[in-house]
This record gives sequence, structure tokens and C-alpha cells, in this order.
Amino acid sequence: MRVPLGWLSEWVDLPESREELERRLTVGGLEIEGVERTGPDLSAIRVGRVVERGPHPNADRLSFCRVDIGEGDPLEIVCGAPNVAADQKVAVAVSGTVLPDGTKLKKSKIRGVTSNGMICSARELGLGDEHDGILVLDAGAPVGEPLDRVLDGGEVVLDVEITPNRGDWISLLGMARETRAQFGGELRLPETEPSESTRAAADDITISIQDADGCFAYVGRVVRGIRMGPSPDWMQARLEAAGLRPINVVVDVTNYVLLELGQPLHAFDLSTLRGGEIRVRSASAGEKIDTLDGETRELSPDDLVIADAERAIAIAGVMGGADTEVRDHTTDILIESAHFAPVRVRRTARRLGLRTEASYRFERGVDRDGIRRAADRAARLISELAGGTVSQGVVEARGSGFPFVEEVRMHPEHANRLLGTRLSPDQVIELLARVDIQSEPDATGELVCRIPSYRNDLAIPADLIEEVARIYGYDRIPTSMPVGALEPVEQPPRIRIAERARDALRGLGLTEIRVLPWIGEADLDALRLPGDDPRRAVVRTLNPIVDGEALLRPTLVPSLLRCAQHNLARQLDQIRIFELSPVFLRRGDGELPDEPLCVAGLVVRGERSSIWDPADPPELFFEAKGIVERLLDDLGTPASFEAVPGGADPFLHPGASARVVHAGQAIGSLGEVHPETASRFGIGPPVAVFSLDLTSLVKVRTQRLEIREISRQPAVRRDLAVLLDRAQPAGDVLDAIRKQGGAALAEARLFDRYEGQGVPEGKVGLGFRLVFQRSDRTLTDAEVTKMTDRVSRMLVHRFGAERR
Repeated sequence: MRVPLGWLSEWVDLPESREELERRLTVGGLEIEGVERTGPDLSAIRVGRVVERGPHPNADRLSFCRVDIGEGDPLEIVCGAPNVAADQKVAVAVSGTVLPDGTKLKKSKIRGVTSNGMICSARELGLGDEHDGILVLDAGAPVGEPLDRVLDGGEVVLDVEITPNRGDWISLLGMARETRAQFGGELRLPETEPSESTRAAADDITISIQDADGCFAYVGRVVRGIRMGPSPDWMQARLEAAGLRPINVVVDVTNYVLLELGQPLHAFDLSTLRGGEIRVRSASAGEKIDTLDGETRELSPDDLVIADAERAIAIAGVMGGADTEVRDHTTDILIESAHFAPVRVRRTARRLGLRTEASYRFERGVDRDGIRRAADRAARLISELAGGTVSQGVVEARGSGFPFVEEVRMHPEHANRLLGTRLSPDQVIELLARVDIQSEPDATGELVCRIPSYRNDLAIPADLIEEVARIYGYDRIPTSMPVGALEPVEQPPRIRIAERARDALRGLGLTEIRVLPWIGEADLDALRLPGDDPRRAVVRTLNPIVDGEALLRPTLVPSLLRCAQHNLARQLDQIRIFELSPVFLRRGDGELPDEPLCVAGLVVRGERSSIWDPADPPELFFEAKGIVERLLDDLGTPASFEAVPGGADPFLHPGASARVVHAGQAIGSLGEVHPETASRFGIGPPVAVFSLDLTSLVKVRTQRLEIREISRQPAVRRDLAVLLDRAQPAGDVLDAIRKQGGAALAEARLFDRYEGQGVPEGKVGLGFRLVFQRSDRTLTDAEVTKMTDRVSRMLVHRFGAERR
């Protein structure tokens, strides 16, 4: 926002030092981005008094003057102006001064007489075209003062950056309030009440709010019989200094009041309003409007519009329509002053790509009690400058009401504790009063603070404490170390399991990737998901970063497959990656999506690249299964889960996939990727993936970690080879062996699998290694044989095994 200081000084007294003003405003939270002057810089020119004026000894048309500038002896200056006279106050540029046109003065001899400066004319100072004589100043001008302090040579304008939460600062009134808070003084508010005629405004217009959540209040003022034309020069100069272009007297007044009070206004040509009414409503789907910038814009039901009885005539809070704009022949106008919902204005302005002075203010919030005041001020100025008559009263409508905070409680000691200060309650009350927050203590010493209507940013005690710090001065707060008790903090289970999963997968040689969470419809099609799959109910974003990728992913698998294809295309065929991230599952309409935390991994083995790689490695399915088993083991939940063949995700190979199940509920899947899915992602070599819902794992009770002493007794190993049905899961067999083996069975694992020559069709040969060991004594061969036979009989009886 551009703040002309001359204009601001009419509202509140400014400090003598502009630098101090800038410093205090900056300390208070405003950022001064720049300072500029709209006229010439006269700070190097001094006020002088002509002590003596005499003729030049060598020239009839020149004068020899002695001029007092308040420093040392009077200067001897040769002057050619005919109107110079003794005892005049004049503008003096001494030797070395750079004039506004860039000329640098130097001591010189003029017709044999040394001149130590120049008595300046208006043109030489950049103040006009007059150069026949010198500029004679007011007799009361103090000698020696910089000329810019006694003569208006143009506005000094501060370019101020306004933070998004301080909509009250975007006006001369807001800047005056802040200046008063920092330096004291009284506000000088302009007159707002207009002189009214006997004709009632309600006879000319009716106003209704049909979208009560989009418009909190709407005030209309009618001015009739105006004469269109340009605004006065003084108003145009102020608008230009503030960065706005003058247009005509009506538009200029609405912009002028906008800058004064921070309330956006709009003027309609009353004769163009069909049906004599204003309706504030939501736009219809596909509804169009020609806006003041000459564009035709298509609206959506999320947009709020101002309409008459037949059509939309303005986009509420953003821009007016061309059909009802004020023109040269306009005589009667309706002045609009309203309070629109900031979120609605922001969304519409962003969607349409329209950023206006009005939307800038409505997005940040306006003074809910200043709506009528602005309409009155504009009506008064228009009647004074354009000769119109103001109809009696206003036409007003109210919506659902702005959700504002009227009262906040805050204890002064809370402020001292946060700031490190020792302010008394009276000091805190006085500091808050400087920003119009009236407060009084209750019986407990807590302050009950009443929030001004223009402060939409104050809602909690910390907001009030910030105000105390701002006005007291951040630079006055002493440096101190915070004091407080450090309470033990326990990590949330969701974060804890995520970190443990990361550590486990990194330890297994997988590399973590992080990618953007958007995918496209084609990705879901490539996964072969049926239409009724819950993952087809996706969450869509309105403004996707990449065209065609507007879906928040319901599974991490497409991102892993894309990453694998990207690496394979660059001849990197040994891929072991994982990603840990929330996925997005849509709930009902109007509800936020469910975001369960998931982890997924991918393995592509590629060609054998080292002599250390096994010549005949296991199938990728078993490698993925081993990763999942080790992950669950590291998470402390291995015994609660099982890998159940069949029924896995459609993007997995039906003969090499399994569901990860806990208590009968699937919480993940693993297996080799279906050839069709791999092909659609551009992946040639075999690839395996796994995916687990970590949010479900959080609810599973983890096993307590038990540490046992390593036995000093020797271990006895027995290998047990059996034939089983090929469909029999080896994991079920291992679980049965561990239960049947008893306390002396220290380990049981599968070490061999064979099918082929010598093995009947439909059978498979499995080799189990059993390790027996006790901690208190050595086992005898007879004991080991007895336990092995017991396991063998169990396999024959329960699984129909045949010993080999």
C-alpha cells in the first residue's frame, strides 16, 4: 500500500523525523519497502533572508545581495531577478548543491564579482514554469530550515507491505491508528454525514441477500441529479500519489473513500438496474458477465454476484459489470457498501485471475461497523463535488452475520511469562488501550478485553500479547532465557511405527523415495482395478500441478512402478525402493478424505552383475515375502500375520501373490506384478511389489522383546525331508513343527525345496532343518530321535506327508 505522508498528516500528528516514523512502524510489524517523492527533492535548499540588496558594480541588470541562511556570515550572491528585495525570505542553493534538474552549483565569478550560491526561481526548483523572478517565501518561514519543511514540493510516499492478517492497515485510517498507537495523539476523522433530501432511498431501490453465508451485510445509498465530469485536481493528485488512476468524479470518490477508510465501494448507474432491485446471490452454472475490464467471464455456483431482477451486474467483492457502470450521461447512482465473506472473494478472485483493490481488502476482512460510514462519506463527497442530492436514509440488508470474536480473556502474567517482561497490569491495560482494546480486570486479575470491530485478526490471548509486545516495543524487551519444566514427550504411535519401518527397510537394502502424491486415471486403469474397487473413489484436486494428474493417489504402487520405469529407461536394472506416505481414500460428500499411513516397496533384480550374486536366485515373490516378514519382525508383530495365497490385488500375478492377513482381515498384499500391468507401465523385467497399511499395524499389540542367554550346551541338528501336496503352504507346516517340537526345539527352518524328476505330479519335496538345544544340559541322541519322530508322525497325520 502506498501511503502519502502529507495526506496521513491530516488524520494524525506525525513525528518530526520521517526516519523515526519509519523505524517505529517497522518495529510495530509494518514493512517499509520503499520511500519515494512525487515532487522535487528540496531538502538541500535552505530558507534565506535577503539582508541587503545593492546594484552590481559591473552590470545594470544584476543585483549584489547578502543573504543570511542561519549559518555564519551572510553569503554574497549575484542575482539577476528583478523582484529581489531586502528582507525577503527566499530559497537559497549554496555552492555544491545539486538542483532538482541535476545541475550542481559551484562558486563562480559573474562580471567580476564572486557568487557563493543561487537565489532560486520556481522553475529552478522544479515547482513550475515561472522564471522571470525569484520565488518569494512566506515572511514567517524560519531562516536556515530545509525548504521541504516549509514548502509543499510534492508528497513523500511510503510503500508499505501489509501482512495478510491485518486488513485494518490497508487505509489512511488504519495507518493513522497505528501511528497514534506508536506516538500518541488524537485521530482527526473526516465528516461523513451527508445532507439528505426528503425523497427516501427505499423508493428507488430494494435490496435482498439470497446467499446469507456469502454476504454478511449490504448497504445502498442513492444520489440523484449528479453532473459527471473529472474530479478536482487535489483529489486526482492524491489518487495518483496512492497509485490509482483518476477516471471521473464518481469513481474517483469511491476510490478516495476506499483509500481513506479501507472499505471497498462500487457505484451503479441507477437507471440501468432492471426491476429496481439488488439481489446478492450465488451465480448460476455457466452464467456470464461482461466486467469493467472488457472481458466476458463465465461464472460458477461458488461465485457470489450482485444481480438485478434479470442478470448478474457485478462479481461481488471483485469487479463491477460493464452494463451498469457509471458513464458520462449518468445522473442517478446507487452506492454499494458491503461486507462479503473473505473466503468466497478469495476463491473467486483466484479462479478468475482477477486481483483488484477491492478483492485485496475483502480477502483480508473489512470493518463490520464501517460499512454505512463509508457509504455516507462517499455520498457526502459526491454531493459536494458533483452537485447531486442524497436520498433520505439507506437501504440495508443483513446476511447470516460475520463470525467475529467480541471478547478475549488474557492474564497480564501470561504476557510477562511469554515476553520475558515485568509489566504491571495497569501498563498492559494502557498498552492495549492504545490499539483501541478496552480491558478491565475481573476478580481473579484476568483481563476481559473487548475487541474492536475492525480487528478481525484478534481471537486468542496470544494475539493480545503480540499487541502488547508491538506497542511496548520489541527492542525494549530484555533478553532472557526461557524457564520451564521439560516434560517427557512420547512419540505418537503413527510416527513411531513409521520411523521403525524406515529403519527396517533401509537395513534390508531398500532406498526410500519421495514423490508428489498425484496420479492420473490412466494409472488406475493400468492397475486393472475394477469399477467397484474402493480405490476408484478418488479425491480430485481443482488445480493440478501436472495436467492429467489430478487424483490424490489411493495407493502407492503406481508411484513405485513409475520410478522403476524411469530408472530402467536409464539402464539401472537393480532396483530396491520403498515409499512411506499417507494415501487418500474418499469419504462422503463434504467430508475430508481418510489418510491411512501406508508403506510400499518394489524389487527388480535385473541381470546377474557380480560373481557374488547367486546363479539361481529364488523367485521374486519369495524375496518380496522375505522383506515383508523381516519388516513385520522388526516392527514386533511377526506371529500375528500370515501370507495367504490368492485373492490379492488385481495388479499382482494370480500365481505369485498373497494377501497379508491379521485376524482374518487383509492389511496388505505382496507378489509379482501382473505382466499386463508391468507392460502398461513400460516395465520389461520381472518386478515384485508389496504394500502394507501401517495405520492398521498401529492397532496391533506388539510382542515384548525377550532376550535370552546363549546356551553353553551343544546343539543337535536333524534334517527332515518330506513329500507334501504342492498346494500346501510351507509356512503352515513350519508353524506346526515349532509347536510340536517342544521347548528343546531352538530353531526350525525350511532349507530346501524340490520338484521335478523323482517327485510325483502335484507333490513337492521340502527339507526342514531342526535344531535342538537346552540351556541346562546336553541332549542325548535318544532324546533328539524321539522328538524328531514325534514331529515326523505329526506331519504324516496332519498333512499327509511322506518321508523321503
